[in-house]
Amino acid sequence: MTRARTPASFAVLLAVAACGGAARPVATAPPPAATPAATPKASAKLDLVDPSAIDAALDKAWAAAGLVPAPPADDATFVRRLYLDVVGTIPPPEVTTAFVADPSPDKRRKLVDKLLESPEYAEHWMNYWDDVLMGRETKGQIVDRVAFRYWLRARFEANAPWDRIVKDLVAATGQNSIGGARVNLAKAVVMTTPMGTPVPKRGDEDAVDLDQINGAVNWTLRFQDNPQDLAGTASRIFLGVQIQCAQCHDHKTEKWTQDDFRRFASAFLHLRPENVDRGKNKGMIRRVEIGDFERVPPRFANNPELSSIAKSKATALDGTDLEKGKGTRPALAAWMTSKSNPWFAKAIVNRMWGHFLGRGFVNPVDDIRPSNPATMPELLDLVAADFVAHDFDVKHLIRTITATKAYALSASANAKPDPENKLWARFHLVPLGPEELLNAIVRATGVDSAAHKAGIQDLDNLRAQIVKQYGFLFDTDEEADVPDFSGTVSQALALLNGQLVGQGSRAVPGSALDEILAKPGTDADRLDALALRVLSRRATDDERAKWLAYLDVASKPVKATIPPPKRPGAGGGPLGRLAAPRDKAGDPRRAAWEDILWAMLNSSEFVFNH
Repeated sequence: MTRARTPASFAVLLAVAACGGAARPVATAPPPAATPAATPKASAKLDLVDPSAIDAALDKAWAAAGLVPAPPADDATFVRRLYLDVVGTIPPPEVTTAFVADPSPDKRRKLVDKLLESPEYAEHWMNYWDDVLMGRETKGQIVDRVAFRYWLRARFEANAPWDRIVKDLVAATGQNSIGGARVNLAKAVVMTTPMGTPVPKRGDEDAVDLDQINGAVNWTLRFQDNPQDLAGTASRIFLGVQIQCAQCHDHKTEKWTQDDFRRFASAFLHLRPENVDRGKNKGMIRRVEIGDFERVPPRFANNPELSSIAKSKATALDGTDLEKGKGTRPALAAWMTSKSNPWFAKAIVNRMWGHFLGRGFVNPVDDIRPSNPATMPELLDLVAADFVAHDFDVKHLIRTITATKAYALSASANAKPDPENKLWARFHLVPLGPEELLNAIVRATGVDSAAHKAGIQDLDNLRAQIVKQYGFLFDTDEEADVPDFSGTVSQALALLNGQLVGQGSRAVPGSALDEILAKPGTDADRLDALALRVLSRRATDDERAKWLAYLDVASKPVKATIPPPKRPGAGGGPLGRLAAPRDKAGDPRRAAWEDILWAMLNSSEFVFNH
C-alpha cells in the first residue's frame, strides 16, 4: 500500500534522496565465531577500569590490517544511535538540540548514565529479552506472557546481575500466573507497549499482587512437553553453544556428541509441573505450579523420544556431575552462571557487543565453537573478564561498550575497504527492529497525541491493533526467538508505507507536524524543526533548497482531472478515525508539508541506525 501523491509528487523523490534515500546497509559477514577460550580472570578488572584498553587493542588490529577507521560520528548522530540502542527509540528534538550545544567533554558518558537510569531502559530490554526467550507468539493456556514480561521488567529496573537473572530462569519454581479472568487480555488492567504484549499496571485497587507469583516459570512452561528443546535453547542463548545440533546425530567436525546432548538435557527432566486449575478454563491462563522431582518421572522415561535422555546421567558440558535429585536444576543453574564457566560471560558479552556494534566477535552471536572462530578472541576474553570482575553488571557492560572508539565512529566507509566490517573500523549500519521502528514512528509523528486529541480513548488497544496488523511482516523465521531483527528493507518500507505512517504524517491537531506548522518562523525554520524531530539533525543546505522549492511548486493549486487516490488508512483500520481523507483537506501547502514528513519517514536514514 503506497501513499497518495500530489500533482508535483516527483519532487518528493528529491526529498527522499536528500534525507538519505540512497543509503544501503553494509553487507553482513558470513558467520565467523569464537572458541570457548580460557576462563576469565578476576584480575582483569584493573585492565578495563578505562575502555582505553579496548581502544588500544582495536587500534593495533586496524593498523595490522591496514585499515584507516572512519571519522568519529558527530554529536547528533551519536545521540540518535545511543537512544535507539539503549532505550529503543529516537531522542526528542529538544534533547538532540541541547546535547549538540553542550560543550562538556564528558556529555556522552553522562547521556549513557541518564538513559540507563530511565524507565525506558527497563522497558526496552524487557521487550528485547521477551522476544529472545519467548518469540513473537506463544500458544496455549499455561504461559502467562504478561506475568513473564512483568518479571523481566522488574529485573532490569533493579539492575539485577545477569547471572542472577539466568539462574532464576533456569531453576525457576513457583506459580506461573494469578489465573482467572484477570489474565484474559481482553479484560485485564494492562499497559500495552508500542511493540509486544501487554504489561500489568501497578496501583489498580482490584489487581492481585503479581509479586505473589514467579513470572520466570513461564519460560520453562513454554517447553513443558519438550524439555529437550528447553535444554537446547538454554545452551544456545545463555552459553552460545549450539548443543541442540547434536540431538539427532554426532557431527563429524564438531565437538559435541549425542551423548553430550543427552546428558545435558537430562538435567531438565526433573521438572515437576502441577496443574492448579482443572478443566479447560476456556480463554484464560491456567495456573501451574513448577517444582522438581527427585527422579526423572515415568512420563519422560517411557516416552520413546525422551527415553535415551531419561537414562542419561545429568552432566554439564564440561563433565561436571549435575545429578542432585530435586537439586539437579539448581545445580545446572549454578554451574551455568559460575564465574569459572568458560562460555557464560562470553556469550552475553558477544551478544551485547553485536547489539551495539552491528556484529559480534562471533557471528552468529549464539554460535560459539572452535570451527567458528572469533574475531579478536583476546579482546573478547578481556571484555568478558571485566564483566565477570564487575559481578555480571549489565549496565557496566553497556557503559564499557558505548565508551569505546569503535562505537563512536561514523558509518562512512574507511580508506581501505572492509566489506564485512569484521574489525568494526566503521559503525555497522543496521535496520531498526520492529519495536524500535514503531517507537520511532510514534515519537517522530506524535500520532498517539493526535489520536488522543481526536477523541480516540482506547490508545492501548489502538497500539495493540497496529502491532498485530504489521507483525506478520517480521515473522520470517519459524524459529521465532531470533534475537535481533534481520529483515529486509522492503519489510521495513512495507510497514512505513502502511496506515501508521500514512496517518502519522498528517498535520492533524495534536500531531508533531501540526505543532511545527503552528509555530512562528520561516519555512526554513520549520524544515529544521521537522528534520530534528524525525532525523535527529537539522536540514542540510541542499535539503533545504530542494524542500523549499518543492513547497513552492506543490503549494500552487492544480485542477485535478481524476479523483485523487485514496490515502492509506483513510477509511477504516485502527487509525481510520484519526482524520478525514486528504482530498477533503483543501490546503495544498499543508499537504506539501505532509509529503515532506512522509518522505523523511520513508528515507533509509530514518529506517536504519547509523
